[in-house]
Amino acid sequence: MVSSDDAATTTRVRVREVLSACADAASRGCEEIRRVQRKRDEAASDDETAFVVTRKDEMDPRSALTEADLAAQAAIVSALGAAFPEVAVVGEEDENEDAAPSSPKKGANLRLDLIDDVLSSSGAVGEALGAMEVDASDVTIFVDPVDGTREFVEQRLHAVQCLIGVAVRGRSVGGIIGLPFPEGDVSSREACVVWGFAAPGAESGVLGVIGERGQQMPVSYKENLDNAMRCVTGDSKNAALKEATAILSRLIYEEGKMHAHGYIGGVGNKILAVAEGRADYAIMHFGTSLWDSCAPEGVLRAIGGKVTDLFGAPLTHSRNAPTGLVNRLGVIATGPGVIPKHDDICAEMRKSEPLRNLQDRCSGGDSAIAMSNVENPAQAFDVARCLDGSPLRVAEIARSIAGKVGVDVDEVKLLGYASPEDDAVRGLMSDACRLTFKWSEAGEKLGLPPSAFYKKVDMGNLTYMRTKAVTQPLKIGRDSRSYRIEASFLASNACASLKEAGIDAPRCYAADLRPNDADPIESKFSLLLEDFRSEDGWHQERMLRADQAECALRALARMHAFFLPGSRYRQSSPENDNELRSCVWPSGGYWQPNFQPSEQMDVLEEAWKTHMVSFGDAWKADPHMSSFDVSTVGKRLQKHAKRIGAESHPFSACPGADDVLAEGGSRLHAIHTVIHGDPKQGNIFVKKRDDSWDIGLIDFQWTGFGLPGTDLGHFMCASVHYEALGIDGSGLEETALVDAYYESFCSAAVEFGAATSVENVECELLSRDELQVQYENGVLDTCRCVFGYQWLRVKANPQSLAANAMSIGRNSYNKSLPNALWMVRAANKFLQNRETRAAKK
Repeated sequence: MVSSDDAATTTRVRVREVLSACADAASRGCEEIRRVQRKRDEAASDDETAFVVTRKDEMDPRSALTEADLAAQAAIVSALGAAFPEVAVVGEEDENEDAAPSSPKKGANLRLDLIDDVLSSSGAVGEALGAMEVDASDVTIFVDPVDGTREFVEQRLHAVQCLIGVAVRGRSVGGIIGLPFPEGDVSSREACVVWGFAAPGAESGVLGVIGERGQQMPVSYKENLDNAMRCVTGDSKNAALKEATAILSRLIYEEGKMHAHGYIGGVGNKILAVAEGRADYAIMHFGTSLWDSCAPEGVLRAIGGKVTDLFGAPLTHSRNAPTGLVNRLGVIATGPGVIPKHDDICAEMRKSEPLRNLQDRCSGGDSAIAMSNVENPAQAFDVARCLDGSPLRVAEIARSIAGKVGVDVDEVKLLGYASPEDDAVRGLMSDACRLTFKWSEAGEKLGLPPSAFYKKVDMGNLTYMRTKAVTQPLKIGRDSRSYRIEASFLASNACASLKEAGIDAPRCYAADLRPNDADPIESKFSLLLEDFRSEDGWHQERMLRADQAECALRALARMHAFFLPGSRYRQSSPENDNELRSCVWPSGGYWQPNFQPSEQMDVLEEAWKTHMVSFGDAWKADPHMSSFDVSTVGKRLQKHAKRIGAESHPFSACPGADDVLAEGGSRLHAIHTVIHGDPKQGNIFVKKRDDSWDIGLIDFQWTGFGLPGTDLGHFMCASVHYEALGIDGSGLEETALVDAYYESFCSAAVEFGAATSVENVECELLSRDELQVQYENGVLDTCRCVFGYQWLRVKANPQSLAANAMSIGRNSYNKSLPNALWMVRAANKFLQNRETRAAKK
């Protein structure tokens, strides 16, 4: 254990030491269980006092409580409490005074090195696990002293286990499965301990055994068939469990094979059977507790298996769990490499109408009414979760929405919600779904929204983010802050005022921000937002046509003008201006140099050689490229890249930005406005209105202070259909779009009080020529990021672009060869313009 001398600093613990101590404690618990069994065996068969059994629930034989439970928990909890006094220990028998003594028992200290040899011989994974150190307050140890008490009572000793799980911030990272009877009785082999250790979010870890495992425990199948796919479960009569088991049985049936459905006792016993390959799948009933599941999840995850609730959401092992320490949505465990895969099984579970009622009861809704008009039964129940892991709560949704639209929540009632699978997104860095509501009659009359958009970022539970934390650790802090920026901006008065001014951003009904600056990967955020509904005419385009692009640019121009330093909003009060500064980046823009790998500036010439091979034939075939030497573009861009980055992002910390600010003086400070930061078409909704288009802007992760032309340049590269950019190489269409932006910027600057007249905009703020330079820099800066990083990362070529052609989410240069050709032509042209301007100075 590591402690700080500073009393104000939280005690730190090494997780491997905690897990090792738990393994030693489990051995002691197993010995207590064996002691009780020996006493039982030695007693006369008619001695009713030799072995006392009580029930916590007189009607449920699974609630049996024996002397072994009490003795094992007392031994375990006492020892762990002495070893780690600042770590919370939650035991099944905590409410029994005999099982939780107020002071630790005397005895040898628990060993803290039992697993060190295995970790040290497990390569980089073991080394990383061995070094894991966390705050003691973030650790919870869950103890089930006797898992399978009913089996113990009934003398089915092979199913009896002693479980100790270690959770860090609600995630199982380590598990101890103590086996007091490895061969099914007390007469022969001593107890042994199986342990597993896997970092939060990792796909696998390290597995070890202390003591002799002996032969595998028998599994009593309902049908004893060789080479069968196998599912193990309990004998609960619970209707939801029966439905889940039936779904799995249908999925694992293969022609020519029967599917064996086995009943075995104990949660740990079931999941260990999966970990050892004696079963492929395990489904647990809906009364299992966190001390049942924490330890076996840690063991199964260590070998690459997976454990979730029935709908695919991670189990939350927290002493403050809102579900009351119970897995109310069931548990499913799968071994590594099984077919069908875990996620596919959970997707089928989410289609089940009987299981839908289970989710709805946990959210507090009335599914019979709320779901009656749902055509597609598949629901994104794994996404529609609070940050604590529980289903989104009906009452909290109603309170949030009613408060934002100015309705007394006591006058309306939200009967329930659906989360259609068709509208769900499970991304690399976030999850999202649409929520459709069923309001009471009063709520419908008051015009409460029929739907909302829910976005959830739980970085530590996303495999991609965990991998990124290892491969690109510096980006994790940046990404965490980007989500905090988005949530803060959408929830701010600045965004609400922007919306009132006619620039359509989604209204934020609720925001839950849980940043963790000390360990950014543990940050969590959620947003409940106004929905740009297709029923209202909103949609996203694969690429924006000329008329749509013009309207989108006019919306961006108005946003930029609204936040100019001299605007009425910025000048309205110090509070407004201070709030704005606190909820956006000091320098906005996803592609700015200090948000990207530093080598982008220095690899462009070398990267261009790769692109010449990948795109060479397509570039040669383009008649508009015959006028210049394409092979020089990368080298020329690299020569100017650092200066272009500084000029595009003068308010950033990138090299040279201070010099640019000094040279620009008051002129640059006068247009120190807020830019969107990532105005790609995937972040733009459009809606037809007469002969124009309404524009809705989303995704403000990279919103911050910057130059108008920088936003403009990225938009043109990422969002606009090639026909709107000028397929003949003349650039006339492109120029018309920039002109439309400037016209709107000038008129909006006057409208929002940043200038007294359009003429003064050019004199005091930004001329059309200055905008052109900013725009060209913005395009070149985007080219640096695309040519030096993105195309290399995705191994871009004409074939890969064609394969992405129908994607909504990808930027145009990653799905359209004509757009990629335009970027190369634009890079050459704007570099020439830059060189010409430099020669005139």
